[in-house]
Amino acid sequence: MSRSSVSNRLVGHWTLVSYEGISADGTRTRPFGEAVGRLSYTADGRMEGQVMRPGRSPVALNDGETRRLRAAYTGYIAYFGTYAVSEDGETVTHHVDGALNPAWVGGQQVRRVRFDGDLLVLQADVIKGEQTIRHELKWRRLP
Repeated sequence: MSRSSVSNRLVGHWTLVSYEGISADGTRTRPFGEAVGRLSYTADGRMEGQVMRPGRSPVALNDGETRRLRAAYTGYIAYFGTYAVSEDGETVTHHVDGALNPAWVGGQQVRRVRFDGDLLVLQADVIKGEQTIRHELKWRRLP
């Protein structure tokens, strides 16, 4: 698929259908359980995305309990910035302007991109210890 056709199909607002981690042996997990999320791409090259593990414990602003703060933080992914589709249309690169994780700010998040019927499928390989886990997120366009 060409860059322009992928770019045109990305534009819009999406809701998360599934988020799975796939190990080298094919084992599938759900890192955020029954995750919920939203993703948006605009025609002028901007994007924003959020994914959340439901059921996180509430944390008050003055709550200093490290365990609860860490669980709330690690159960949420959020960032925004600009995006560009590769020439061959196989990847989309998110250029991160702002993020929940400060380490992502100013960096790039590269995702393999494809469409499966009406679903947008984004994949990224993440190194966990000594193995690589493929994270696959499937999104359905919002009306």
